[in-house]
Amino acid sequence: MSPEKGIDLPELEYSGCLKTELTLGLPGGPETPKSGSKRGFSETVDLRLGSSCEDEVSVSTPPPSKAQVVGWPPVRSYRKNMMKNCKYVKVAVDGAPYLRKVDLEIYTSYQQLLAALEEMFTCLTICNVLNERKIMDSSNGTEYVPTYEDRDGDWMLVGDVPWKMFVESCKRMRLMKSSEAVGLGWKFLAGIMSGGTELHCSNGVEVKNPDPVSKNLSNGNGNCQNGGAKPFKIFIGYDPREDLAYEVCRYSLLKRSSIPIEIFPIKQSELRQKGVYWRERGKLESTEFSFSRFLTPFLANYEGWAVFVDCDFLYLGDIKELVDMTDDKYAIMCVQHDYTPKETTKMDGAVQTVYPRKNWSSMVLYNCGHEKNRALTPDVVNKETGAFLHRFQWLEDDEIGEIPFVWNFLVGHNKVVEGDQSTYPKAIHYTLGGPWFEQWKDCEFGDLWLNELEEYKKAAEK
Repeated sequence: MSPEKGIDLPELEYSGCLKTELTLGLPGGPETPKSGSKRGFSETVDLRLGSSCEDEVSVSTPPPSKAQVVGWPPVRSYRKNMMKNCKYVKVAVDGAPYLRKVDLEIYTSYQQLLAALEEMFTCLTICNVLNERKIMDSSNGTEYVPTYEDRDGDWMLVGDVPWKMFVESCKRMRLMKSSEAVGLGWKFLAGIMSGGTELHCSNGVEVKNPDPVSKNLSNGNGNCQNGGAKPFKIFIGYDPREDLAYEVCRYSLLKRSSIPIEIFPIKQSELRQKGVYWRERGKLESTEFSFSRFLTPFLANYEGWAVFVDCDFLYLGDIKELVDMTDDKYAIMCVQHDYTPKETTKMDGAVQTVYPRKNWSSMVLYNCGHEKNRALTPDVVNKETGAFLHRFQWLEDDEIGEIPFVWNFLVGHNKVVEGDQSTYPKAIHYTLGGPWFEQWKDCEFGDLWLNELEEYKKAAEK
């Protein structure tokens, strides 16, 4: 065939069959390209002729790569396995037009995470990692609070649950302006706490979790005022050994209150179930609420005022009188006893301990919205010492207000002066043990508690 008409493939014979490839050289040249040459067409498309020398074109399967490529963009399998141990979440800052990502698995605490965020967003600085968990923009003074969205779609405050629980449930994070973060936190009314009771006033306050006792009291007590006001929260320390003491304390509050109140028992079993309390019980803890009491601001969502009180109290006065004493300049208010017990045991044989500010924490008015009380996170309450918590060491002395001793009248210590009404107890505290224990049935003011018990039983029957 003449060159003008091209070359017929059958004329190119090679080892019993025919082969061609498109290269820059002439057909029939060396089969192996020179080192550094571009990939030839034959590396991707193989042109072959069958044994019958009929024209046939087939696309060959490329050889497998040395390492398997997974997904697109290509990620080698060993890298994919490494990413299984990561927990990347997006981080947004209010007002910033960009996002960042952070791997929660590489950190072991909130302090490490906040330090990483400070480094990630260079204009931000941490105000106080332990106490306030706030981040500030140094250029304009704007304060941010780290928040996160959990698996249920609720926005929560970073630091309000144990670290591992946070890592498991966090979907994304947001550094939220402090002014917009009010109200975030655990919904204890629905999730953590049980047994809450709201006093139903005659002017239409809704009853929550009503029970026979509160129904009977609310229908018979027409003294409630300020029906439109938000109910005042009262948290009572609960111990299974003193269930009856809790019921009588609660009853005495409901019976005499002229304002709407909500009462919640602080039950350690529930707090542990929700992952809020995990502290091991010490030998010197006489009750289950020895330390869980300091979760009160957290359980109140760091909003408004609330009272914590031991279950071994009997209220003889209207709680409204105590609420009227609240002063926003204080972080807490309490009776500041100068009390050194002589006994070595109390209640049912528990060891009596002596320490500064003894019994101050047994009844406390908490200004839950005060910035200093944000120090009382579950993490802090579970790790700090008894001295730090019971002596209020997260506060300065001038941040602790004082209320009259009659609102925490210690049986066996405080005395009533005849004719002096300022010494008459408003709330009796059976701190050594009350009539619900057999060995304390004849204690001072025991008859008042037993009378209240009979009233409670009658109300429950009705």
